[in-house]
Amino acid sequence: MGRRPLAVFAWGLLIVAPMIAMFVAMLPALASISALSMEAGAETGEMPPELVAEMMQLQAASMLANLVQLLVMAVVYTAIMRAVLRPAEKSVFSLRIGMDEIRVAVVGLAIGVGLYVVIIMATLLGMGVGFAAWGSRMEAGPGVALAIVLFLVLLIALGWALGRVSLMAPATVLYRDFGFAQGWRLAAGKGWALFGLMVVILLLFLVFEIVIIMVTAALGASLVVVASNAGIDWSAADPFAEASAWLGANWYWGVVFVALAGLVAGAIATLSVAPFASACRQLADSGPRDEASPAPAA
Repeated sequence: MGRRPLAVFAWGLLIVAPMIAMFVAMLPALASISALSMEAGAETGEMPPELVAEMMQLQAASMLANLVQLLVMAVVYTAIMRAVLRPAEKSVFSLRIGMDEIRVAVVGLAIGVGLYVVIIMATLLGMGVGFAAWGSRMEAGPGVALAIVLFLVLLIALGWALGRVSLMAPATVLYRDFGFAQGWRLAAGKGWALFGLMVVILLLFLVFEIVIIMVTAALGASLVVVASNAGIDWSAADPFAEASAWLGANWYWGVVFVALAGLVAGAIATLSVAPFASACRQLADSGPRDEASPAPAA
């Protein structure tokens, strides 16, 4: 991050852009929903068709924004890995839209679906063991102990699996190919170390998140106080319209918020991706050359 602070900031801005756009677009819709809800509650107490339509449109827009953000994150994560693995390549903040991004998106989707299937199977296995224990009239003490042991075994297996698949996306960028096999081989014997790296990063994020929540809460409370002093009535039937007008008149607060959000999002994304990309590069350079795999990119 210290070497390319502007790139980190740009990556963060790209990540938060869909969320900011969705928030700005949601204010008029929320204002309309609030007004319709108040009107319906005052008149009949039932939900009118117009309100249902507004809520469905808002939900559809939210889903679309989430999809766009996932695609943007695939582009940004690929850019971070490219900056670490192929620093000699020249592009604006290492950003591109090409086969690297498509391959990383496919690999990430496959890993996510695979882990989801594993979790479902583990849940079904746990339910089966529980029903078997219940059917055999097992006492509560041994049953609880068996459940705890099974949970710990599944948790350990999941941690090892996460470590083994953690280099597949970086290997995809490094070898310019779907890196399922290459990433799995590079992580051989390093599963626990890579999982430990995940845990360390997660602990850092927890501390970071506590600080962010405290700062965000303080800033949010300050903005509410400032907005209230400016005349916004939060108990009114349409407070969102007043908030939208206030934000439009005090746009510089939005600029400050977007800048801070970009810095935070960029730092989080970089800390999440760069260590594994660096580990992939080091393991590829130190390990034996696999003739069946494409040569790593310079």
